[in-house]
Amino acid sequence: MTQKRFILTIGRRIGAGGLAVAHILSEELGVKMYDKELLVEAAKASGLAPEVFAPSDERPRKRGLSALLSGSAISHLTESMASRSYLGDDNLFALQSEVMRRIASEGSCIFVGRCADYVLRDEPGIFNVFVTAPLEERVARVAADKGIDPAAARRMVEQAERSRADYYNYFSFKRWGDSASYDLCVDSSTAGGFEQTAEIILFAMRRRGLID
Repeated sequence: MTQKRFILTIGRRIGAGGLAVAHILSEELGVKMYDKELLVEAAKASGLAPEVFAPSDERPRKRGLSALLSGSAISHLTESMASRSYLGDDNLFALQSEVMRRIASEGSCIFVGRCADYVLRDEPGIFNVFVTAPLEERVARVAADKGIDPAAARRMVEQAERSRADYYNYFSFKRWGDSASYDLCVDSSTAGGFEQTAEIILFAMRRRGLID
């Protein structure tokens, strides 16, 4: 399969299989996928340890950097960074966004979450997808994956999605999950599974002229 340079971004509801679909597409297209790996890249670029980024990973925080660090954690910071008493969410987001733009400038890639559709909105060849599924199906999948009862899984899904929506809405000035924000929205259950969802995305990318 040949393709022009493209940037595929995938937003997803908890338990809808967006990450699994991204892995399938990464293999099919032969390009790298960035999820939590992006936090490591952002840490390398900024001189901060990955664990500094982790608490704000698609979850807006109200505390400064000093509230995150204790004991050995602060030893991971460079002296210049450690001397700063506050590194807020906006700065962490800016660092991560800069890494996204650098990665995107180097060639085709896939980003999962992290407001990538907004951060890279001006990049040529961008294609934005949102993967969803009915709540009951997503709760059942999370319960099975985590080995917890359905009630606990529902609470986990609802809480995580509130945080994810707050993060996206705050930084993108858009509404998370709103179809107007994406080029394609796919219900993975209606599609028939993750493989089929990936096929639908590939079909749409071909129609857009991003791949052959």
